[in-house]
Parts: sequence; C-alpha cells; structure tokens
Amino acid sequence: MKFRWVLILCLMAMPLTAQTNDVSRLQAILLDAQDTKVTFSADAWRITANEAAALANRIAANSKQSAARDLRTHVRQMRDAALKGDADGARSHAGMALPFANQLAK
Repeated sequence: MKFRWVLILCLMAMPLTAQTNDVSRLQAILLDAQDTKVTFSADAWRITANEAAALANRIAANSKQSAARDLRTHVRQMRDAALKGDADGARSHAGMALPFANQLAK
C-alpha cells in the first residue's frame, strides 16, 4: 500500500519537475541570446530560436499562468526576428522574455 502512494506521488511530481527543467533551460538560452560580446551565425540563431520556441510552447501548454503566455509571445517574437536576421531584435525580445521566465521559475 505504501508503495502505491509513493508511486502516485512520484508520478504527480514528474510534470512539475519537467516544467522546472524546461524553464531553467529556457532561462539559459535567453541569457545567452542577450550576450552582445558573441556573434552568432544565422544558423545558430535559427537553431537557438527554434529550441526556445519549443520550450516556451511546452511551458505554456503545461501552465495556467499568464506569465507563461507572455513568455511564449516574446519568445515567438524573438524567433521571428532571428529568422529574419535581426540579431538586435532577437536580443531585445530575449530580454523581454527573461523576466517572465524568472517569474515562472519561482
């Protein structure tokens, strides 16, 4: 009987842990994207922006907080700017998205 409860508690905690990992990964990507001392190639921007968008979509799908939707909006704008070759715009939107990621991490 105790084993069942432990198993149920573990299964219930897994989505929360996955969300925390996604937020942490996205925070790291957003911090790296803001670094003006590094010049990213167009391919690096594309790959980074797509990964950030995938994480933001997953976070928004698993969260009911408005911060998750705002995060996804700014990450999408970052991706759009990155795909257009606008590195400054992508950095700017990464900076706008980071506070929402920080809010979700708390």
